[in-house]
Amino acid sequence: MGEKILGLVLTIVFGYITYRLYKNNSMKKGVRLGLTIFTSILTVSSLVGPYTESSNKATDSSTVSKADSQAFSKKASSNNEKEKEKESRSESKSSAAKVKSESKSQSASSSKSESQSESKLVESTKNKNEQKNFEKFQQDLGDVPSTTKGSITSAKYDQTSEALKLTLSDEALDLQGAQLKEVVRAAWNAGNSLVDSDKPFPDDKQVVSIIIQDSAGNQLAHSSAFLHEFKYDADK
Repeated sequence: MGEKILGLVLTIVFGYITYRLYKNNSMKKGVRLGLTIFTSILTVSSLVGPYTESSNKATDSSTVSKADSQAFSKKASSNNEKEKEKESRSESKSSAAKVKSESKSQSASSSKSESQSESKLVESTKNKNEQKNFEKFQQDLGDVPSTTKGSITSAKYDQTSEALKLTLSDEALDLQGAQLKEVVRAAWNAGNSLVDSDKPFPDDKQVVSIIIQDSAGNQLAHSSAFLHEFKYDADK
């Protein structure tokens, strides 16, 4: 604003000087014409100069402002692209983590299912084997009279009392005292050996006691309740 006022003042001054030179007839015409032209140029320059400079400054300011705006816009665009890229990476990581978690869950579920299937298969195989063992045990009981050459006339399993009952022949019972006890013990040992060779049995078909009896059903010996040892009934 100050430059415009100064230019206006100088314009007036140079304009006045130009006017005076133009009216001064005392000077040589050539000198007067040259000074008049020079002061006219100064007058025009003082008038136009401030506005031209202001216009240039405004243009420069506009150019700078435009450049700043472009730079800001470019920076903002770059920041937006970085944010989008960051969000994209975050989404990618989240998606990968989700897929990994689902894969682990499916793997754990599959592993659990396989473990349960294997457990059922093992249990089923165990039950089948135990049932086969018991069937063989029953078959062996039927062979006892022949394998003992008639010393034991009968071998039966009582599921209610979970006892194996062996019946001695009357000939074996003709002995007395310690000899009879040894014969009864031998029959009891034979019963235990038979059970041990065929077990394990199903849970509902266990043999917890061996009973030795005569043909009339009188009990001669049995297994003790806790230690399952030989107990001779005549010793009571």
